[in-house]
Amino acid sequence: MPLGIDFTQIFLHIFNVVILFGGLYLLLYRPVKNFMQNREKFYEEMRNQAEEKMHEAENLKNEYSARLEKADTEIRDRKAQAEEQLLEERVRSEKEAKSNAEKIVADARKEAERQRSLIVGGARTDISRMIEKAAEKMVFGKEDALGYDAFLDEAERSSEDDTKPV
Repeated sequence: MPLGIDFTQIFLHIFNVVILFGGLYLLLYRPVKNFMQNREKFYEEMRNQAEEKMHEAENLKNEYSARLEKADTEIRDRKAQAEEQLLEERVRSEKEAKSNAEKIVADARKEAERQRSLIVGGARTDISRMIEKAAEKMVFGKEDALGYDAFLDEAERSSEDDTKPV
């Protein structure tokens, strides 16, 4: 061996290093590499799930926003419809109230006219009775000046009552 180098020893050391690296590769590198790959897949799946959930949440948000807009539109429509019905009901009630008021006024006028005609008729009856009494007194000769004056005063008062508006 030149220079005191033992090639067998060098090959044995190289062989031992190769066996050491092979053993370490089999015992440490592959399991660590598999663990890292599995961990990477796990986090990749978590990220994908998070993205899916974000996408679903965004879709739900859009859907709920559309529903809220639809509900707001429906509320506005129903409110407008209710206001329209209220206005129609108010107009109908006003017409009905005016109609009832006109009917009440017409009935009151008819009743007043009826009362007036009853009063006038009663006054005419009273006047005719007084005329009959006066005629009887004149015919039968029981006429005295005081009775005649009382008759004229009564006739005058009756005629004034007939001319007064009711």
